[in-house]
Amino acid sequence: MLADASAVPGSDSVEKAMNLLRISGVASVPGDAFFQGGRGDHLLRFCFAKTDSDLADACQRLTKLRRSTPVASR
Repeated sequence: MLADASAVPGSDSVEKAMNLLRISGVASVPGDAFFQGGRGDHLLRFCFAKTDSDLADACQRLTKLRRSTPVASR
């Protein structure tokens, strides 16, 4: 699944993926790996080939992040 990561700090999807990992502990694949010409700069891909408990944990982490102060202001 590709998700809009516009609110995550970073100038491209590689920086956004690293910042999301640092902030939340949730890993993603930069959208630039799937698109050329900057079209993937604000996209992150998430893998669902995980255990149900890993997915639930990731969802909780991302939900907490969304409910806290906006990511872009961190």
